[in-house]
Formats: sequence, C-alpha cells, structure tokens
Amino acid sequence: MLMDISKLITPEVYNVIYRMGHFDELVIADANYSATAMSSRVVHSSVEKNEDLLRSILKYFPIDEDEEKAVFVMIPDHGFDHVPESWKGYQKVLEDFDYIEDAKLTKISRVEFYEKTKRAYATIQTNDIRLYADIIIRKGFVVE
Repeated sequence: MLMDISKLITPEVYNVIYRMGHFDELVIADANYSATAMSSRVVHSSVEKNEDLLRSILKYFPIDEDEEKAVFVMIPDHGFDHVPESWKGYQKVLEDFDYIEDAKLTKISRVEFYEKTKRAYATIQTNDIRLYADIIIRKGFVVE
C-alpha cells in the first residue's frame, strides 16, 4: 500500500496512464461495453461509478487543451430519451479541476464512439452498470 495513491486506480491502470503520450485517448467503459471486441488494450477497474475513476485519473492525467474537443461521450439511441446520469457526474468532475478550462462533453454517435475506441491507447472496463456511462478523454501535456 502507498500513501496518497487512489484506491480506485489499479496498478494496471496507473501503468496505462503513465505510458500514454500527448494526444493519446483513453476510454473509460461501463460494464455493458464490448471493450474486448473494440480495444486491443483492456484493463479492469472495480469502480462502480465511472466519474469516480475519472476524478482519480485527472489528478495525474492532464486533459488536452490544444484541441477544442478532448472529452467524448456516446449519444444515446433506441428510445433513450433523457440525459444519462453519468454525464452530469462527468461535467461536475471536469468543472472541479482548476486546470481544465471550458472542458465540455462532446457528444458523438455510437459509430463514431466505436471508431475512436478502436484507435484509443487503452480501455478501462469498470463495474459501472449504468447505460451510456462510457467516456473518452484525450491526454494533454504535463507541465510543471
């Protein structure tokens, strides 16, 4: 056990985010997502709400601010007619970090989301069972 290390992030997740470079994308996928079929690198986390994992990761992982769009969520379809609860949580997390200016959720279609997942550096599959709790974040520069 180490001090000041999030208990929500497994050693495998730390390894993934440590090795990512600027402009690499990371998928945080809910329990329903077909991560193994969509991504060549999948690690697991037992977190139950993806926004809790996002909050822990953003302590170490700068969001790309060179691009207007650096955070992506999948647009609900098939009769899902309300804003997913997870989106509200994601927006709150983004607003809580002072270094993130005007980070907004970019809503993309299921097909676009799947294509981005295939090109992403890695996917973290969680135990979040809520529908549409998937998110993609693009890594920025670490500046001291």
